[in-house]
Amino acid sequence: MSTFLEKFTAYGADVDGVMDRFMEDEDLLMMCLDQFVADDEVTQLEEYMGKEDYKQAFEVAHALKGVTGNLGLTPLFNATCTLVESLRHEQYANVNEELRTVVQKREEFVKAYEDMK
Repeated sequence: MSTFLEKFTAYGADVDGVMDRFMEDEDLLMMCLDQFVADDEVTQLEEYMGKEDYKQAFEVAHALKGVTGNLGLTPLFNATCTLVESLRHEQYANVNEELRTVVQKREEFVKAYEDMK
């Protein structure tokens, strides 16, 4: 296992699943992770949540859930799933706290990813 994959595993990523999805192409995975870090859908999610536009927030959160799942970013994926389900069921009592957790988990990944490369 490469140093990158060891660090990715230590972060909490689903390395087996993501490497299977990426046909063991570590370079492709890193290109996609670079793109994920550059795109920052979480900022867009924060904007919709700030406007209490929960319909659009759900769409962005749902897309984020898919991307983080495909990239094996388990800690961020789990946090996003919680927010998605609250938005899906229109249960807004805890969505701001859930959003803060998503933001925190993304920041943790970005920091960890910088150390992985």
